[in-house]
Amino acid sequence: CALALLDGCKNNLTIDLNGYTINRNAASPGNKQYVFYMDCTGSLTITDSSEAQTGTITGGNNTGDGGAFYVDYGTLKIKGGNITGNTATYGGAIYINDKDDAFVYISGGKIYGNTAEEGGAIYANDGYLYVDGGEITGNTAEYGGGIYWDSLNVAYYTGGKIYGNTAKNNGGGVYVADYGKIFVGGDVQITDNEVGNLYISN
Repeated sequence: CALALLDGCKNNLTIDLNGYTINRNAASPGNKQYVFYMDCTGSLTITDSSEAQTGTITGGNNTGDGGAFYVDYGTLKIKGGNITGNTATYGGAIYINDKDDAFVYISGGKIYGNTAEEGGAIYANDGYLYVDGGEITGNTAEYGGGIYWDSLNVAYYTGGKIYGNTAKNNGGGVYVADYGKIFVGGDVQITDNEVGNLYISN
């Protein structure tokens, strides 16, 4: 069992997985069964210095929001490692909550094999998202197989790969809700997602 609560912290913390696994090991769904909960002014950075890049965060099985990470406040940076095998109602891997003070940066690593009703990999209720590297692939949801963007703020996709995700309804790669705002540019690749790569509901 692994559960980290970063509540009220002001420091910047880095976790180097170094080929190891952090496993919440929630065999059946339950309330607040995410792996990490963030509510702090500091930041959490996930890296993996192992040569084979086998470091993994897994085992979140949440009936609520966020399978691996619930970012209520603060900054989450994913620079390496694998986030896989997590389940939630919203945001199989990552749930972004606060309107102006929650930030998620993805520049490396792989987010794959996560499931949710909305946002198989990532669901943004608010906050900001920056994707300029890494891979988001093989995630599944009813809406937004890869990412469900439901924020008044802007999501920036300027690098990395969003591919091979599946939505049963709309937005296999990325689903953008009515008032969502996104910027797509640079070297990002949003390809080969089932039921559309990019769906904008408005």
